[in-house]
Amino acid sequence: MFMMPYVSRLTRSSFPFGVILLVILNVLVFFGPQAMDHTRGQRVAEYYAESVLPKTELPAFARYLRDQGKTEAAKRFDAILEQENWFVALNEMEHDAAFMRRLHENQVITPDNPAYDDWHRMRQRYEEMRHTLFTERFQFDTSHPSWLTALSHQFLHGDNGHIFGNMVVLALIAPAVEALIGTGSFLALYLVCGMAAAGSHMLFTQGMPGGLVGASGAISGAMGAFAVLLGRRRIPFFYFIFVYFDVIRAPALLALPLWLANELLQFFWLGGSHVAYGAHFGGLLTGALLAWPLRRRALARLEAEPAAPQEAAQDEQSVARMAGLKEARRLMTAQRFDEARCAYGRLAMLSGVDQPMLRECLNVCKLVPASEEYHRVASRILMTRRIEGSFALETFRDYLQQAKPVPRLSADMLLELVTRFLQLRAHADAERALRLLYKLAPAHPSLPGLTEQTAQAWAEAGEPMAAQSLRSSLPGRA
Repeated sequence: MFMMPYVSRLTRSSFPFGVILLVILNVLVFFGPQAMDHTRGQRVAEYYAESVLPKTELPAFARYLRDQGKTEAAKRFDAILEQENWFVALNEMEHDAAFMRRLHENQVITPDNPAYDDWHRMRQRYEEMRHTLFTERFQFDTSHPSWLTALSHQFLHGDNGHIFGNMVVLALIAPAVEALIGTGSFLALYLVCGMAAAGSHMLFTQGMPGGLVGASGAISGAMGAFAVLLGRRRIPFFYFIFVYFDVIRAPALLALPLWLANELLQFFWLGGSHVAYGAHFGGLLTGALLAWPLRRRALARLEAEPAAPQEAAQDEQSVARMAGLKEARRLMTAQRFDEARCAYGRLAMLSGVDQPMLRECLNVCKLVPASEEYHRVASRILMTRRIEGSFALETFRDYLQQAKPVPRLSADMLLELVTRFLQLRAHADAERALRLLYKLAPAHPSLPGLTEQTAQAWAEAGEPMAAQSLRSSLPGRA
């Protein structure tokens, strides 16, 4: 499950200097010193391939896999060795933390092995060369932790997708946190959460050898702070479950237990992947704890910052629409149909009602074609320009057939419909609206011009007889 809040504005007076600084630093490091690792890494890989290391270590790793009962993995690894694809094999081996720990402790290639001296010398040289890589030096190594790498790993990333995803989430979440607690406090919280994430990762992996890179632990801390600072304030959340996605409004604090549970579930379910779920969990929890004493400051800033009038009005309208829809559906479920029809009629008149909601209102109200609600809802749909043309045409045709005792269409409405139906190339419907206008207001000054437009549209559509018939109906041509 993926769940992400999005808040376009919390305070208008705060500019996210801290967030922008973090994004710039991450991008500069990734496309600067880290980008140079590609060339250095090729030299390291070439040295490894030309040394005695592949023929000494890799067969030992294959035996280790068999001893662990990982038969299928051993077969795949043997196939890699047969192709002499040393780089792929090395990558497979180095991702097995337990084996690498035994290798470094001389439990795999032991001192009594005839090849030990050459292997040990070249392994040391290989690791010295690896240490020249920028990423290797500044990633957080769980077997050799340090305060420096607990901080520096937050500005390293594995690939383009890694940095892009992290920066997008940072840009979505962090500006709100910075606006609520201030730039200095935000940066301090962010960096401390990243360091706590490194410690949490080390605990979850039980100190096995392995490197940690990425800002996701620190960003998780910002997410935890976000949930606590906004507390019970209802905000929009985008969520994605397998192939289903939607948007809901819920208290911000609800996200914290869901995020924590999600990270734990993925750690135990997908613990063998390269994603540091333990770091995410530690960052989330630390961010929530650090944000708790800052809630009073955040709430004061929220109260001091008035909402933009237009946004406040839109929010109130959205609440009114959802409340109206919920009430109408409740009445329908309770089989209180007359009350439900009235509720749907009121709902259709609210500002900002979308097309699916209007269709639901229409379907209920037209069950009683003589009802006031049916006439009002049909008129609302026909006079709403943002409604799709096909829906407007469908409503017009049904309304002419079903409305009781007769359709209630004003001259202004008919004028609008003729023009719109001509734009939609619905010539028959345009003519039908035009003839209704003749009956309702035969002396209307717009009739001659509209009649000629409709006749011309028929002619252009290859229907000259229909055009001629319509022209003969012009005022004064009886």
